[in-house]
Amino acid sequence: MAFHYLKYAAWLNEHQAADARSALENKGFRPVIASKAVCVPLDRRVPVGIVPPEAWRKTELCKRPLTWYWISPRAGQYLLISSEDLGPLGYPAQIRLEATSFKAPRVPDENEKRAMVSRSSYRDARPDAWENLDGEDPAKLERWMKVMGIRSMSYQDLFLTHCANHANFIEPVYFIEDPDGIVPYSIASTHFVCSACLEFFNILGSSFRRKLVAPCPGAVLFAALRPNTYLEVKTMNSEVP
Repeated sequence: MAFHYLKYAAWLNEHQAADARSALENKGFRPVIASKAVCVPLDRRVPVGIVPPEAWRKTELCKRPLTWYWISPRAGQYLLISSEDLGPLGYPAQIRLEATSFKAPRVPDENEKRAMVSRSSYRDARPDAWENLDGEDPAKLERWMKVMGIRSMSYQDLFLTHCANHANFIEPVYFIEDPDGIVPYSIASTHFVCSACLEFFNILGSSFRRKLVAPCPGAVLFAALRPNTYLEVKTMNSEVP
């Protein structure tokens, strides 16, 4: 049985974000302004938070993965995340995140992953910085993998899964179907996926009404999400008045 978890999110421009912050403070809320990691407001202990654009550069652990934000239509926008729908304040949810008991029915093998990342849909969508591993400290990557308990593969092999997982939300190969259509899902468990915030916040996969997304290690570390517990990411409204 899935544990209870529910969050709402909406993308705002700078003016809307300033107004939302004032409105929340007038209601007695103190929004947490994300700085350490963009996923911090997803923590159940944070009633409401705002992710400013600069946070997508400051998160040291995720700096390279978060370059996806800067080439997306959301670049420069603010993200409002709350435990309650803030529609009554004039900021209805665009995204709803809820815990599920979903288990992936099928996942790719290594050859299938390579095929996924070789498609033009993925190659054309990714930022160059995402695949620039030369700028990463190999020793730091190895230490991180040991902390995660990953000892049976190289970082390059792990990175293939990272890439294929994002590719599956660009042009899905692994999905279930419901009356709304295709529902893509994460192709690996928490230890083996990266930057789940891209799917949580519709930077990737925004064209799908529903997605099923496993939290990455960063979301577990910074937002206390449960490892391997898929969140249903449901797109509600595309715009805020």
